[in-house]
Amino acid sequence: MSNNKDLSQQAVSLRKQAEKIFQERSALISNIQRDLPPDENQRILHELQVHQIELEMQNEELRRAQAELGIVKERYFDLYNLAPVGYVTLNEQGLILEANLTASALLDVTRDTLIKKPLSHFIVKEDQDIYYRHRKKLTLIGEQHTCSLRILKNDGVSFWATLATTLVPGEIGHPECRVVISDITGLKTTELELKASLKEKEVLLKEVHHRVKNNLAVIMGLIDMQVQTMDREPDKSAIMELNARVRSMALVHERLYTSKNFSRINFQDYLEDLVSHLRVSFELHEGIRVCVAAAGVYMDLSSAVPCGLFITELVTNAFKHAFPPGWARSDSRCNTITVSTGWDGSAYTITVADNGVGLPAGVDWATTKSMGLMLIRMLGRHQLQGALNLDRCNGTSFRLQFVPTDTLAD
Repeated sequence: MSNNKDLSQQAVSLRKQAEKIFQERSALISNIQRDLPPDENQRILHELQVHQIELEMQNEELRRAQAELGIVKERYFDLYNLAPVGYVTLNEQGLILEANLTASALLDVTRDTLIKKPLSHFIVKEDQDIYYRHRKKLTLIGEQHTCSLRILKNDGVSFWATLATTLVPGEIGHPECRVVISDITGLKTTELELKASLKEKEVLLKEVHHRVKNNLAVIMGLIDMQVQTMDREPDKSAIMELNARVRSMALVHERLYTSKNFSRINFQDYLEDLVSHLRVSFELHEGIRVCVAAAGVYMDLSSAVPCGLFITELVTNAFKHAFPPGWARSDSRCNTITVSTGWDGSAYTITVADNGVGLPAGVDWATTKSMGLMLIRMLGRHQLQGALNLDRCNGTSFRLQFVPTDTLAD
């Protein structure tokens, strides 16, 4: 009631002041008009009327500008205060100068309470270093910088957030930081769950490779025991070849078991192990040199197993037939078997070559019923779906080129 009375008295006072000013101006105008000729009075009156219209138009423009400013303020309220992310402005000392409603809701603090408080006050203690390094890097590079850390709400509950900070000029020349705070707790939780799930699957996959390797080792042990009971040399040889094929598969799983990457193996290391085991199995004498070249080549399980079998067959054939007893070279070169594997980004190329006596002239490798050559054709052409070629010049050289199945799927 008292407020209404005060407002009424102010209005009366303003009215009296306006009346007094009007009377003074009217008296002044009357005095001027008495001293001026009629034509000049008419001109001045015209100018005053035009000026009055101009003032009315300017007032209308001001009212329109004020209306538009009101709309902009409403938009600002919607875009800034009700944004889905928190906005805060920091001074050079890291104190909060301004914050939107979302930021106050994220921190569970009223906006008035946030002002002049350091943002570091809301950072989890263990993540303080991340925040200070973030600000230091921002100052050094002068461009937007982002970091992820945990923020502590007023109720003591923490959440994961991303801070995207940009340096901007302040009102009095000092730089300020505009910080966008995004709650990424859901994403972080999903990330941690995925990592835990991946770790579990890696352990299971490692166990699978370990068990397959052990089962194949049992099979090889049984084969070795069977060989001990045999008297005929051809039977022993056939069983030893079977043992070599099983070992080539077991080596793949052993490599995957001991590798940090369970999806592929280092083929250079695999071939070196495979050739070493084959030399021991066939009691290869030192007169034959075996060269392996597959540096930088990696292969997944679906390709490595058939490739291992393919190479095992060819190297075994070379051990048995390329350098027969009593055969002497016409040149001074060493008896050599070369195993090489290359990868051009889309296809593998495997070459197994020897500089021995070569295949007999009457043998058609593409149709022969020999177990070894049948396996070579089956693995190269059918299982790996590659192009298989034979070069009989200067010994025997088989070359297989194939595109891995995962590339075909793409």
